[in-house]
Amino acid sequence: MDKQTLFLAVDGGATHCRARIADAAGACLGSGHAGPANTRLGIEPVFAEILSATGQALQAAGLDSRRIGDLHAGLGLAGLSLEADRRAVMAHRHPFLSLTAETDAYTACLGAHRGADGGIVTLGTGSNACAIVEGTIIDLGGWGFRLGDQGSAAQVGLAALRRALLACEGMLPGSELCRSLLDRFDGEPEQAVLWAEAARPSDYGALAQLVTEHATRGDTVAEALMREAGAEAALLIAALYDRGVGRIALVGGFARHIRPWLPEAVLAPLVEPQGDGLDGALILARRALQRMQAAADAG
Repeated sequence: MDKQTLFLAVDGGATHCRARIADAAGACLGSGHAGPANTRLGIEPVFAEILSATGQALQAAGLDSRRIGDLHAGLGLAGLSLEADRRAVMAHRHPFLSLTAETDAYTACLGAHRGADGGIVTLGTGSNACAIVEGTIIDLGGWGFRLGDQGSAAQVGLAALRRALLACEGMLPGSELCRSLLDRFDGEPEQAVLWAEAARPSDYGALAQLVTEHATRGDTVAEALMREAGAEAALLIAALYDRGVGRIALVGGFARHIRPWLPEAVLAPLVEPQGDGLDGALILARRALQRMQAAADAG
């Protein structure tokens, strides 16, 4: 393979990291994946996962490992909203020909609209919103499980378990969903409490699967929980729309479950995403190279 221009796109999320090597035309040459790449875990561990995924992508592309030095890398990383982490990433020693980095929300937004203006509402284990309007970045939410994540799988799972405990003690009506949730703890509320002491957002997110399943079967409690989650997700959509974002894509693994429960009032600006975070990271890398070349030509 000749010394063509090569790009590395990285979508580094809280649970896993994906990498894609593409040529100048955008064709995928090889892909790889590794563990979490949230900068809150530390810069060194994040780069270790990035390099692991990149090595797999090089191998899948049939490229010698030394070609890592020919890659123009665009990174979309969870946790990069903090300026200190951004500086640390850009200052970190790396083997790439060039490197640029943004939040994973930003690259997901770039990918969803193929680089054009627009916004996204991410509904997965957590939630947040991001938009790009005439070069201005709008970030909303993303305050984490304790303070935010409205409309997310984690919050739906938490609300469902709370409701199951209230129903168990006769304070609110129960349902098959409530019984199914407590069955996970052998019908013992005390076991649920012990589980909750060490539970992570992803653990609550797993409980949300029971909620979506029971909602499709007409379980009244499950339907109420999904309706509440839809109303909370609608806050993010409405907030972007009020800021002049006319095209908004829902992304994330929980989005398809929330979509049927959204209020009709927020449906108008919704569009289908045209790409994902890897597509956005590739756009990021290409734009960074174009700026470098323009600066070199000007100099």
